[in-house]
Amino acid sequence: MKESLYQLGEKLINTLINKGASDVIALPSNVEKSMIRFSNSKITVVQSWSSTAIDLLTIFGRRRVITRFENLSEDAISRGIEKAVSEASLMPEQEDAEPPRGKRFADRLEAEEIDLERLRDIVSASIIASLKEGAERVAGVMTATTVRQCILSTTGAEGYDESSGYDLNVRAFGGGSYGQGMSCASRIASLEPERAGAAAGSIVRLSRTTVPWSAGRHDVCLSPIIGANLAERLGNAFSAFSVETGMSCLANRLGDRALSEGLNMIDDASDPRNLGSRGFDDEGQPTRCNRLVENGVISTYLHNSSTARRFKASTTGNAGWIAPGPWNLSVGAGRIAEGDLLEELGRGIMVISNWYTRFQNYGTGDFSTICRDGAFLVEKGEIKGAIKGARISDNLIRVFNSVRGTGAGRQWVHWWEVHTPVLMPSVIVSGVNLTKAQEA
Repeated sequence: MKESLYQLGEKLINTLINKGASDVIALPSNVEKSMIRFSNSKITVVQSWSSTAIDLLTIFGRRRVITRFENLSEDAISRGIEKAVSEASLMPEQEDAEPPRGKRFADRLEAEEIDLERLRDIVSASIIASLKEGAERVAGVMTATTVRQCILSTTGAEGYDESSGYDLNVRAFGGGSYGQGMSCASRIASLEPERAGAAAGSIVRLSRTTVPWSAGRHDVCLSPIIGANLAERLGNAFSAFSVETGMSCLANRLGDRALSEGLNMIDDASDPRNLGSRGFDDEGQPTRCNRLVENGVISTYLHNSSTARRFKASTTGNAGWIAPGPWNLSVGAGRIAEGDLLEELGRGIMVISNWYTRFQNYGTGDFSTICRDGAFLVEKGEIKGAIKGARISDNLIRVFNSVRGTGAGRQWVHWWEVHTPVLMPSVIVSGVNLTKAQEA
């Protein structure tokens, strides 16, 4: 695969140079994916597919053109290149159009071959565990992904990178209640299907008893699933592009202790054990461990070469030709054992997962999100019953500045509500504003 990706990249670079380009960066990639869907406690669909594409940043003097080819036929490529050349004259000139000098990287060969039989066993184990815990039926999806990516350029960048990722998402049903559990990892041996299935089933069992509750401010224990969703939104605010465009609640906060004193967060694509890892960014710069939050202090923004020039900073290995962003996020663990979280919470609400996080104002961090698949009233450290119709309506900075306890255990979270993989503990947050649906 490496050789064919290199040949594709070299061919298009040479074609564009012959068309008058001054510099080209090519990112040819191949993605292999297998998916197992299950419903009514049985596997229903098994699919596998492979796709190859190439992304190109082409420089014509001081003008940039970004092109992506998913149809790799000769005719489609020819038409796409002609279009890119013709559109270059329409693009505005940029003082910082020239990409940085790239680096050469040793091959990173970290991918695992996808084993469908092991994936079937993993799905079956999660279903059995969920039924044992109280689910009446179980559904969900298991995906395995292998990504192979090259970088080639006229700027000196050259490298080949492989990575694997596994996402198991389990939903349990019973008596009108729902539960969610998941396990995500960069190695199949690290998946925990029994834990994921048991978590979903236990939520169904605990949700069979509902209790009244009142809207207002509550201490809340956020599980890793909903915590990762909010941490991802916070991580996006570290992009220097988001800061420039007024879409970040962290603008002008470098060096401020804006968050809880014990809170730490990093972005680290350089560690192949992490989901979302990669050895190089889209400009051919090495990825690294970026410490975003250190004991509550905002430590750095994430940069590509363009934002770094404007901020008088250095690239952080997070390009994005247009916008830099995190590859993955890791929130530091605390000291509270998983079995002690509710006792530490005392009285409040435990929330397992959420859907539909929306911002009223990105610049200030005002948001709302719907609590789903497990929200419980807790008194004296014990679950009294499930609550219905809860929505968190609060401020992202205020939430992460009100963390008063952090779990010792962490889990990777990556699903359709969390696009950037996040290694997340449970967190206890003081005074979270919960609103209530009218009919709840």
